[in-house]
Amino acid sequence: MSYVTLQLAVSLDGYIARKDGSVDFLDKMESTFTDEFNKFVSDVDVLIMGRTTYEVMLGFGGIPFKGKKVYVLTSKELTSNDESIIFTNEDIKSIVKNEEGLIWLFGGAKVIQSFMNENLIDEFQIHVVPHIIGDGIPLFLKSKEMKNLTLVSSNQYGNSVHLVYKK
Repeated sequence: MSYVTLQLAVSLDGYIARKDGSVDFLDKMESTFTDEFNKFVSDVDVLIMGRTTYEVMLGFGGIPFKGKKVYVLTSKELTSNDESIIFTNEDIKSIVKNEEGLIWLFGGAKVIQSFMNENLIDEFQIHVVPHIIGDGIPLFLKSKEMKNLTLVSSNQYGNSVHLVYKK
């Protein structure tokens, strides 16, 4: 049985990246959050991301999640020397059904929208950083409404806050 967690950081005005894909506003995230983030990453079994997010990660020097299976959702023919990276246009419901353990829904916005529209997200971990960037790629695109999320924790890390909601 898999469990899907959307875990990411957003600007105070709700953007996951600037229009050009830059996430420079996250450079000054509170170091006190690092331990919690590293524990989360160590518990992850599978990551799912879109092609654009994958390409942004490559721009940072590669995919840092060694030992984790990484699905990159794309219709393009891509290859990698890293055998843990799987490029696919497989139906997301099928991926979630066939995987075990904790799935980290890594992004981007279109992938998040697809998961929301299929009601596949079990938990939302949103780390809000105190930057207002004014414009960018929003966390949530036009998606189906999700009701009855329950706040299970909120923790402050310096000037940032980490919110966890479950279905």
